[in-house]
Amino acid sequence: MKHLMKATLIGLSLGLTIPSTANALDILVAADQVTQKTVTFTIEKMTCAMCPITVRKAMEKVAGVLSVETDYDSKTATVAFNPAKVSTDAIAAASLNAGYPATLVKGS
Repeated sequence: MKHLMKATLIGLSLGLTIPSTANALDILVAADQVTQKTVTFTIEKMTCAMCPITVRKAMEKVAGVLSVETDYDSKTATVAFNPAKVSTDAIAAASLNAGYPATLVKGS
């Protein structure tokens, strides 16, 4: 342990830095944000306050989906996802399988 401490102190005094796992994590988060895409779907058959929750949970279960925000009043779901891991068709299918057909809004 003493040798490790000495080596660390010598390295720091020479201006060397020690890579940390926090920096590696920051790099991974940044990489995910670069590949992130956000789209909006119109959702059919939402008739009560529980419907948006059901849609959100169904879409969140899809691997590659990062976040889902549903809006009962506008009957929409805004989804952030990694397009390298999942397609908009797969996200829409998850909503359809839950009983709520989803259509991608053009231009989103």
